[in-house]
Amino acid sequence: MQKNSLYNTSSISLFQYLFAIAVILVHSGRLTSYEPVHFGLKSILGRLAVPFFIVCASFFLKQSLRDARKMKAYLVKIVKTYLFWSCVYLPYAWIFFSSLKLPVTIFPAGVLIALVYLGMCYQLWYIPAFLLGLFLVNQLVKRLGMVWAGVITLLLYCWGLIETYSAYLDTTSLLKGYQLYSNLFFTARNGLFYTPIFIFMGYYLYDHFHSQNFRIHRWQKLALALGLFCIEGVVIFRNEGIDKNFFFLLPFVTIYLVNACLRTSFLKSYDLQCLKQMSIALYFSHPIFIELARYGFRTLPLSYPDRGKLIFVIALFGSHLFGLAMLWFQDRKKKTSSM
Repeated sequence: MQKNSLYNTSSISLFQYLFAIAVILVHSGRLTSYEPVHFGLKSILGRLAVPFFIVCASFFLKQSLRDARKMKAYLVKIVKTYLFWSCVYLPYAWIFFSSLKLPVTIFPAGVLIALVYLGMCYQLWYIPAFLLGLFLVNQLVKRLGMVWAGVITLLLYCWGLIETYSAYLDTTSLLKGYQLYSNLFFTARNGLFYTPIFIFMGYYLYDHFHSQNFRIHRWQKLALALGLFCIEGVVIFRNEGIDKNFFFLLPFVTIYLVNACLRTSFLKSYDLQCLKQMSIALYFSHPIFIELARYGFRTLPLSYPDRGKLIFVIALFGSHLFGLAMLWFQDRKKKTSSM
């Protein structure tokens, strides 16, 4: 993230860190037996995390679009990171494929699908989806302009809304069409239907950062968007669909949240780059500790919520230790290279 006195990057780093913890919470399983609280934690709070990451990344990336070298350096860095963690989680993917009782001969095809689409582990889907979405949005903006790019990405996102509102669309042709699609492609949470709208939102915020829409009454607009988002959550909670990755209000909540973070004076004078680095460490490493804890605690006579809480604590502690070790290694590497 580039330093700029105009933007409060420290606030962004803090929220990235908090949302990384929210991702761990979601992946740890059920933490409470009270359904409204479970839904609120997993399907309201948890669903804000990845969109926040995407809007932030695309906002700061927009200024580099005309600089081919910067864009290439960014893409090379993110691909290297993805390939490294894909290798780390290759055993996990192999165990998962083995559990499906599939012929060993199709394992290489499964690994390839995981690498370019689903991810070797359940948090790694984000990078191929982000890269595909980035390519798609850049092409739309280049060839059709921002207005049509916004319309098309919104329409694509609406296709994913079918899975969230499937309980209200029972027996409709829309749901039947989505079920045919999901039988082949598993999910709409990918680089075609999910990430493009959030990448567009980041671009749009960058282009219109000084407009009245984002300058005036920003906290009131954020509060209104959050309130409507919670009301939408109540509507979905009453009749839950196939999955809950897509919320209609989610892109709008995210853009106003990022805007508020960028403009606030809270923590602006502090350097919280370490929290951004820690959030990256938490996001990529936490499944290691979740799966180890899940395996280690599988025989304990605990309820699902109690087991989930224990897994969450272990994963939170373990991924933080990993993050501290990573920060120490990076600091030591910088000192060595400067000598």
